[in-house]
Amino acid sequence: MSKLISPSHLLFYSLKTGVRNLLRTLAADRITPMIVPGPNDETERLQALSRYETLDAATLTALQELTALIPQIFQMPIAAIALGIPGHCVVKSQVGATPDELHLACAWSTYPLEQKRLVVLNPLAQPPNFLQDNGTDASQDTLCFYAGVPLIASEGYPIGTLCIMDRVPQHLSATHKQTLQTLATQAVATLERHRIQPPTPAQPHLLDVINHTHDAIQTLCLSDQRLLYVNPVWLKTLGYTLEEISSMYWWDILDPASFEPASTILEKLRLGESLTGVPLILLTKTGDRVWVEANFSSLWERNQPDQAIALFRNVTGEQQARLKYEQLFENTALGLFQLTLEGSYCQINSALAKMYGYESPTQFLSRVEHPRQLYLQPHEWEECLHLLETQGHLVHEVEVKRFDGSTIWVSENLRPLIDIKARIIGYEGFVQDVTPNKQAEATVQLARDQLQAVLDAVPGTVSLISADFHYLGVNRHLAATYNLPLAQFIGREVGFRQSAFGQFVRDFFATQSREASIEIDSEVNGAFRSDLVIAKKWLEDQAAVFVGIDITERKRAEAALKAELAEAAEYVRSLLPLPLSEPVPIDSRFIPSQQLGGDCFDYYWLDDDHLAIYLLDVSGHGSRAALLSVSVLNLLRARFLPGTDFYQPYQVLTALNHAIKMERQRNMYFTIWYGVYNQVQRQLVYSCAGHPPAILLSQDSRVQKLRTETSVPIGMFPNIKYENASCQIEAGSSLYIFSDGIYEINEPDGSMWSLDNFVELLAECRQSNSFNLEQVLGLVRQVSQEDMFHDDVSLLQVKFDG
Repeated sequence: MSKLISPSHLLFYSLKTGVRNLLRTLAADRITPMIVPGPNDETERLQALSRYETLDAATLTALQELTALIPQIFQMPIAAIALGIPGHCVVKSQVGATPDELHLACAWSTYPLEQKRLVVLNPLAQPPNFLQDNGTDASQDTLCFYAGVPLIASEGYPIGTLCIMDRVPQHLSATHKQTLQTLATQAVATLERHRIQPPTPAQPHLLDVINHTHDAIQTLCLSDQRLLYVNPVWLKTLGYTLEEISSMYWWDILDPASFEPASTILEKLRLGESLTGVPLILLTKTGDRVWVEANFSSLWERNQPDQAIALFRNVTGEQQARLKYEQLFENTALGLFQLTLEGSYCQINSALAKMYGYESPTQFLSRVEHPRQLYLQPHEWEECLHLLETQGHLVHEVEVKRFDGSTIWVSENLRPLIDIKARIIGYEGFVQDVTPNKQAEATVQLARDQLQAVLDAVPGTVSLISADFHYLGVNRHLAATYNLPLAQFIGREVGFRQSAFGQFVRDFFATQSREASIEIDSEVNGAFRSDLVIAKKWLEDQAAVFVGIDITERKRAEAALKAELAEAAEYVRSLLPLPLSEPVPIDSRFIPSQQLGGDCFDYYWLDDDHLAIYLLDVSGHGSRAALLSVSVLNLLRARFLPGTDFYQPYQVLTALNHAIKMERQRNMYFTIWYGVYNQVQRQLVYSCAGHPPAILLSQDSRVQKLRTETSVPIGMFPNIKYENASCQIEAGSSLYIFSDGIYEINEPDGSMWSLDNFVELLAECRQSNSFNLEQVLGLVRQVSQEDMFHDDVSLLQVKFDG
């Protein structure tokens, strides 16, 4: 089945043949109608045809490019343009044909030339007699389809044909026939421009097409790459005005990533070549990226390429969607793959490579050609194909080999890959490691088959208890734990030694749950003990197995870690400054979460008039994050950043970015808001590095978000140029600086609270006479309905009363 011509391709090839005159005179050559009655005088017809016997290089190139486009449009392998009359045809351009097939094309041109209309031969008719007389055996050829359109010159004479052919039967719809005639019109227009003739009337509709097409169009000078013309879509897409174009060059609109391919494009254009479907990245006036697919062609002057026309199709949306898909493809935990119809891997993601023990997709593809190499039983692949044919979709579990020779169980989801013609062109699917599930199933099965052996082999405590809460059996480890013989347990009601466990058993049997777990702290033989008890019902819910795992040491370690984190948090708190009462009142709160984080802040006078204020937040949690935040605090407090003006916030952030690198801090970075307040001039100068904006509330509750345009976290990228911003401070204003832990909280309905929600809360509180930080924190806790924050919270309030 053939496809419709792409509007952008048809427009591009139409423009290419007439754009020079259009751009210089804002009009195009006229195009002769396709079918007109012509004279019958053979002499005049031959004279008309003689004008096209010798064509210049530019015209031949244009005809060849137009011919090369035809197979792409109709998805047929052969196309040709021939000039002449029946029995005297010469092929001027062709694609995909053998010499014998070109001979046949000239023979079959008899039909459209004589009938002066489009002729379709499907199945093919026998070639005319003159061809057979010349000794050509058409029966040996494999051509099955021919469609030809006569080329009618302006005088009304047929001068040749444009045809498409295929080696399999084809069908042309009415739309396809019209498209073929349109291409023939383009071929005639190209030939007419070859003839020496006076200027023809303008063709306004081509200019109208250029001005209203959805694609951006430009022409440029090949010698110095100046832009000569752009259409309205180009101006709108890139954000320039028509006045600015006169002083612009090709390189002004290119993203640096496109410089190298752009140089190659210019080299080919200077050789008279045309290019289609070239991917490029353009830059708008504001610096935004625009992804395009570009078609280029040279415009000739004095038998050499002089200018170039380019048509850009905006594919930014498609590119962003593709990047998003690629990101999802690479970041999913599932192993994704695509196979050819023969079963060879053509694409996999990193998760699949790692699942099978390979370092990367590249290593996997270089060593694994077919799924049967992975299956522990290679014949299972043929069984999969058979099931796919009957079911159309397959989900199965199979044991596979990893790179190191070990085996795992995977769940493989496989389905055919279908093209737009409903043909199977390959296979795709995903793989998930189910080895833990298979191991769990094996463990349960072993427990059912060899109950007593399992009871005694498990290192933890194991008991089998009936639904009426009596012991049916225990393992020796449980008996030894309580220093009792096995017989002391059998038949006794649960809870005689541990009431908390007895209550858990009763609650478990009272529910519909098949499994449950609980941590139980107790005192056994005078010593503290903590167990994780896991319960699973058995024997159609008439009994249950309870396994106890000793987690005493883990609990002690958790308690020690919690104490250590609390001590570290208290140390951080001890380094933080005390509230100020004058001349600029400052209040602060530091609330560490259950996991110690990296919040830290400070404020101090650089001199009698300048107050420095900053708050930073290190990525991650734990002692390393806290250590980094404390290190930065000490660094700033000691002003140990050589060559740095601490009155200039951007210099402070730049120096920190040079001093602290992610790779040296185990991939940790931090955000910071740093400001310097001049109380004499009532001016606040500040800079921001990836941190939430500070909020300035005026006395009448007007809100300003204090952020800078360049805001990249410290340590993430080298050579970042930070910048200052400033604002005047009105009397009665209040400044709030905080970490993101105060607003990144989950509401009870599952939605995430936001910065804007927090700013609204501050503005509402500002109207209260008793407004203070405790009131703010109390309202935030009401939002989450929790007492503890999931991240460190730091909050500063600076009042500018005077």
